[in-house]
Amino acid sequence: MGTGAPVGLITYMRTDSTRISDTAKAGAKDYIVENFGKEYLGYQAASKQAQGAQDAHEAIRPSSADRTPEAVEQYLSRDQFRLYSLIWSRFMASQMAPAIYDTVSADLVQNQASFRANGSKIKFEGYQKVYTEANNKDNILPELINGETVKSKDLEPNQHFTQPPARYTEASLIKKLEEDGVGRPSTYSPTIETLLRRYYVKLEAKRFEPTELGEIVDSLISDYFPEIVDTSFTAELEQELDDIESNKKEWVEVIDNFYKSFSKELEKAEVEMEKIEIKDEPAGFKCPVDGGEMVIKMGRFGKFYACANFPECRHTEAIVKEIGVTCPKCHEGQIVERKSKKNRIFYGCSRYPECDFTDWNKPIARNCPVCDHYLVEKKGRGGKQIVCPNGDYAEDVQKGDVVEA
Repeated sequence: MGTGAPVGLITYMRTDSTRISDTAKAGAKDYIVENFGKEYLGYQAASKQAQGAQDAHEAIRPSSADRTPEAVEQYLSRDQFRLYSLIWSRFMASQMAPAIYDTVSADLVQNQASFRANGSKIKFEGYQKVYTEANNKDNILPELINGETVKSKDLEPNQHFTQPPARYTEASLIKKLEEDGVGRPSTYSPTIETLLRRYYVKLEAKRFEPTELGEIVDSLISDYFPEIVDTSFTAELEQELDDIESNKKEWVEVIDNFYKSFSKELEKAEVEMEKIEIKDEPAGFKCPVDGGEMVIKMGRFGKFYACANFPECRHTEAIVKEIGVTCPKCHEGQIVERKSKKNRIFYGCSRYPECDFTDWNKPIARNCPVCDHYLVEKKGRGGKQIVCPNGDYAEDVQKGDVVEA
């Protein structure tokens, strides 16, 4: 950092161990006592490993408790800083005392109907001095006396219906894999990338939605290979592979037990499984090459336009979304939304390859009032911002504002 020698800020990032070294505990203890006081120091019990966890490396933690996020922020990118802040604060919180709340319950009766209000107020911050969940807020009730008559301001009759489970985000999917003992930290990212690359799912508003292809594949595999898609099968097989590594089991025996049942399911699937064809959707316009109907086809990287007269005509076009902004480089093409091979959205000129303009941030139809460079919409720590890529100008976007595209 700075003028000193380069240092590693965290321990091995691909471990799933929860073990903390005595040296790290001692460093955290010294920092907590010095900066917050002895009352904030928690009971440092020996950590318990999750079943199936690999313990060659200790838990993910900062290499030194003294390297606070504020001390290293100037040397890190925005994403690096956010990740390091999370690791540092979660580790320090794990070594601190629990928070203490004062809780109050009030029972109110009206016309033989009973109502209960619960309130809480934090009495001692404890670990929340460094790490607070978003939903940890005080819910303070007013001072009440037993037998007191209170007036009702409003009654809001609300009817609640059972909601289906929320769709998985990347974080909640990884959490579910951890709970089921499926995979390792080193396999979570490749698993998600494979689901997106093969177009089994797509990301909408940061949540996974199954595609038509994904639903078809899931249905077929569930029908013909029910054992393999069972998460307990994957977790048990990974445990058996760990047993092979530790010489507790012979690999021939494990593979033989698996293949006996799998080979029968495979033979049945080869005979009975029907070939599924995803029907092409009409695109609504003509092919510019031979005048044939254009259709929407499914490819490795998602849907695309193609001529219905394939293979006689091999004309194809990418499905792009215009954002209503003229290219600031060539001033002829339109800025369109595209996706990289890793399914990350970026913005480019519709005249590519004649014009090679690209930007990871969304351009808007205004120029910087300081340097006249085009402005972009960018997500900041406090929400969306309109910024100049040269750093000469920035403005916050309030909720409800319409960004000129």
